Amino acid sequence: MNSDPVIEVRGLCKRVTDATGELTILDGIDLTVHAGSSVAIVGASGSGKSTLLGLLAGLDSASAGSVRLLGHELTGMAEDQRAALRNGSVGFVFQSFQLMPHLSALENVALPLELQGGITTREAFARARALLERVGLGQRTGHYPKLLSGGEQQRVALARAFVTHPAVLFADEPTGSLDAATGHAVIDLMFELNRSGSGAGNGASGGATLVLVTHDVDLARRCDAVVTIEAGRRVPNALHLDRPEDVREAPEAGRV
Repeated sequence: MNSDPVIEVRGLCKRVTDATGELTILDGIDLTVHAGSSVAIVGASGSGKSTLLGLLAGLDSASAGSVRLLGHELTGMAEDQRAALRNGSVGFVFQSFQLMPHLSALENVALPLELQGGITTREAFARARALLERVGLGQRTGHYPKLLSGGEQQRVALARAFVTHPAVLFADEPTGSLDAATGHAVIDLMFELNRSGSGAGNGASGGATLVLVTHDVDLARRCDAVVTIEAGRRVPNALHLDRPEDVREAPEAGRV
């Protein structure tokens, strides 16, 4: 594991205002994630896990505090600047897959490469096809999302996330809408790709640093560390999974 930090968070706060007044979603979060590591963010529903993930990825802006992603301070960045930083360097996997319904599996996976630029459509499709074969969907490249099962759609989403060889992969409940058996298969695939890289033919040898929001205990157990969020605050004692006695279930952990 590389010791260099890819994410550094200090005093992170997120507040929103509605008809009832100001609501604090996250308060004073400190966090460091090192290159090559895997981190599970756990906690009860409504604790602020997904909000934290969005802030770490630069999908939202903080109310206070700082977030450094891949050496860049996100605080004060405009959305187009954050998007430029994410392009090619950050991958995403969501519970709801978020595939483009009018694009085939092959086109969905090739899309990030085409948006990134610097590659021909033919090359993008070749890399996308190689990665779909890697995730066991070589015979489904022409299928549209509505013709794929939930597990197949999530595998397409994984291929899409890894095709640019991102430095960091963020996943929000990646197995939350899958049955237990399919969820375990997706977890296995995600960590296989993380260990060995996508193998899609551009010479990248390593996988992405993984930052996951999950209720799945089996997924959390496979990560290097667990960060627990309770009512918008980080529990002081970080849980490290190199010691089995330190593993504990988050609320709702049985849900898959």
